[in-house]
Amino acid sequence: MSTALQIALFAATVAFALFVFLMIPLSILLYRRAIGFSRRLEELNTELKGLVQDSRTMVQNISDVTIHVNQQLDELDSIVGVITRWSKRADHVVEKVGTTVEGPFLKVKHSIKAFFQLWRFIVRLAGETLRQTNYKDETNRENHN
Repeated sequence: MSTALQIALFAATVAFALFVFLMIPLSILLYRRAIGFSRRLEELNTELKGLVQDSRTMVQNISDVTIHVNQQLDELDSIVGVITRWSKRADHVVEKVGTTVEGPFLKVKHSIKAFFQLWRFIVRLAGETLRQTNYKDETNRENHN
């Protein structure tokens, strides 16, 4: 074989040997890194399973609370309906009683007001009469003296 061909084959062999010697440690390093990455992914997967389970439990609890709140709101709605009906009935009764009692009550109120006005008139008249009588008595006493 020719010398150039032998040199080329030697260089190729050395290059291949160097490539193999470098690739073995790099492959081992890459393998170890892949195993570490795989372990971390498994840990993350385990943690994520726990988080998913916690999330499902929390969603179930929220669902239960929502159902309970909806039941209470339905009960509250029925209570408000009952109270509204009672309130309307009470308003109706008050209106009927008001129209029944209002006329006589206003008449009694007017009569009492008129009575007090008459009473004030009588008291003023009596007071003025007393004052005039007292004034006449004093005038008569002064004239006699």
